[in-house]
Amino acid sequence: MTYDDSPEKSAEWLRLAIAHMSKHDAAFHPVTYAVWYEYVSGGNEALRRDVDHLTMNGRKLTEEITRRMFDKHVAEITAEKAQRINGDLRRMLGAVADSTTATDQQTTRFSERLTTFGKELATNAGSRLSESVGSVLRDTRDLQQVLDGLKDRLVATRGEADQLRSELDRVREQVLLDGLTGLVNRRGFDEKLAGLAAAEGSLCLVMLDVDHFKQINDQYGHVFGDRVLRAIGEVLKSAVKGRDVVARYGGEEFAVLLPETRVDGAHSVAEQLRSQVERTRIRRLSTEETIGSITVSAGVTAYRSGEDATQFVQRADTALYASKAGGRNRVTVA
Repeated sequence: MTYDDSPEKSAEWLRLAIAHMSKHDAAFHPVTYAVWYEYVSGGNEALRRDVDHLTMNGRKLTEEITRRMFDKHVAEITAEKAQRINGDLRRMLGAVADSTTATDQQTTRFSERLTTFGKELATNAGSRLSESVGSVLRDTRDLQQVLDGLKDRLVATRGEADQLRSELDRVREQVLLDGLTGLVNRRGFDEKLAGLAAAEGSLCLVMLDVDHFKQINDQYGHVFGDRVLRAIGEVLKSAVKGRDVVARYGGEEFAVLLPETRVDGAHSVAEQLRSQVERTRIRRLSTEETIGSITVSAGVTAYRSGEDATQFVQRADTALYASKAGGRNRVTVA
């Protein structure tokens, strides 16, 4: 799926897509927008056929159906492209909101000037001219009604644009979160790291990996394995504070960014996290059995000013695997 329409054409697709979105039962978010953008732009015939069939006899598309249409006809979109589309859409919506605000102000000033002008003419003119002025005043009142209607529509449009922008902001935040643990995901981690590395001050990183996680999955099943990851995520999240960032880096690996923290302090935090995980007990829902002895290995390092983020993470990862090689359930400082 490619999007190479001109700004003018994209704005027209936006207007038509929003009109369709408002008639159905799915929330205003980028998935819904992508489906209707594809529909109105005419570049996705299979999608159009399915939607036309589903909306026969006035049937409305629900959230579930809309997402199914997205998965079936649109989902080959990459995360980067989706983020770019969302950015373009937000900019267009910002322009719509700014435009409606300016038009609202202009129509109000124009109608006020017409009314004032009519009153001045009526006050200063003779009887013959007064008849003409009366006609002008009636026309002015008619115009005022039209302008008031336009103003109401512009205000409503601006409200819809603001609502959609808020929804896009909310969805973007969700894109940066891990669906299983609710922690920041890898993409969110990369963004946070870039911002913290660019700021002044000390910065440390703790990388943690669940020990023998494959054995946990093999022995207790993947459902319990997911419970282990969620529980560890909760432990990590509850143990940090302030600007600290806890992320699920990938699989059974977690990362904790500690700004304004020196390496000895980061070592202490890592030991605290390791100890708390070791004390954690998780219940199997199927048997009510309580499982313990779940541990993590950790690696700690401090950021070196000007270094590449990859080097920073790699150094912490190397320390982590030194902990694995050294017997697991321990912390190593690079």
